[in-house]
Amino acid sequence: MAKRLCKMSRKQIAESLGDIHRLVVAPKFVCRSCARSSASKDSLCKPAAIPPQSCQDKPIVEQQACGLLAEALPSHSLAQEAPIMMTAEQNIEKAAIVKRVVERVKEKKLAAKVAAATTQLETPAMFDLSDKKALKKAKKAVKKHYKQQKKLLKLAKKQQKLLKRQRKLEARNAKLEVLLPTPSTALMSASSQAKMH
Repeated sequence: MAKRLCKMSRKQIAESLGDIHRLVVAPKFVCRSCARSSASKDSLCKPAAIPPQSCQDKPIVEQQACGLLAEALPSHSLAQEAPIMMTAEQNIEKAAIVKRVVERVKEKKLAAKVAAATTQLETPAMFDLSDKKALKKAKKAVKKHYKQQKKLLKLAKKQQKLLKRQRKLEARNAKLEVLLPTPSTALMSASSQAKMH
């Protein structure tokens, strides 16, 4: 079995199940990252030795002296207890702040509801059914008018664009006529000269 237990796929585990049983029957090491146990440290990615049961049965003071148990035991020092008390005070302050924020949000929601209720009460049904129909027709007419204006604006822009293009082409043609007289203009000028003579 070349791979570590942590890296094995289900298929590989099924194939080498006998070796795995042999390794796991009496574990001496545990993996720090995935908590798998094995008798061989080569089969784990981050092995840590499991202390014998005799060491685990000793009082905490003696367990701290044992090298294998020292890293597994929680350390009780004043430096670690102070932040815990500090975090408790901070938690109380945070809770008070959160409570104030929640109260403000509730007040804002209540004020918004009251304002909405008063606006609904102030605007009774001012229009009759006929007024509503007239209003609907007026809205429709305004919408149609805006649509027509939009079409006219589009056509005006298109016309301006075409006019600009036409002027550009005429200017180019004028330049070309100056540089290269066309045969029709050359014939006209020749015929006019012949009439003079």
